[in-house]
Amino acid sequence: MVDNETVRRAVDEFAAQPDQRRLLEVLRSCMYGELLFGLTGSDVPVDGSFPRGSRIQIRGGTGPGGGRALFAFTRQEEIDRLYPPGTETQSMVTPARGALELARQQQDAWLYIDPAGPTCALSASDIDFALRNPNNEPLKTVLAALDAGHADRSDVLQLLFADGPLLLAANEATEPGKVRVRWMTLADGSPALVAFTSAPEAVASNASDGFFALSTSAVLEMVRRDGYDGIVINPAGPSVAFSLADIWDDE
Repeated sequence: MVDNETVRRAVDEFAAQPDQRRLLEVLRSCMYGELLFGLTGSDVPVDGSFPRGSRIQIRGGTGPGGGRALFAFTRQEEIDRLYPPGTETQSMVTPARGALELARQQQDAWLYIDPAGPTCALSASDIDFALRNPNNEPLKTVLAALDAGHADRSDVLQLLFADGPLLLAANEATEPGKVRVRWMTLADGSPALVAFTSAPEAVASNASDGFFALSTSAVLEMVRRDGYDGIVINPAGPSVAFSLADIWDDE
């Protein structure tokens, strides 16, 4: 069963103190993992799937200003809270990113996560921002697994060499019309390029930065070519850092 504690924790924190930073935490948490749709009232599936012609209704409602809202849930208990005790509820697993995509496909004005509360409503513009830019979901997923002790650094390196997308952030330099790529200083004082798996990750790190996408191979080549000693991915966490030696040794 789905129990997306990461998204639920971000939603709880947003509900307690709504602001842009905490909204971005919810949005970046929805770029990987799974959520649930509520299907209560739909036809009953047969052997785990719906036969052709079945009636399927996904629970939704109305958002601020009367706009249509799609509902998504972090666990089954959050669906059950919308109904009287004893109601036989139905649900369907969806990739969290799939919930964002369905809201956009249906032109919903809002996506409510755990609408029984604590809740967070993502607007159509929030969702479009997240989806119109490249997203390296496999890399984000393995970083979360690494943080939880279910993967190791070699798993992350394997995906870095698989040539998916990465985003780099850029801020204005002191010279007008020039930009510089975001980097950071590691504990030993060496410089490391900073990269991100999605647009919400980049903005969560520094809201004033712009960003652009490259392939992982192009980013790794930039690390070597431009004199960095390593790379840090998703500094807002879960994060990982690799030295130049790590990259060379594991190619």
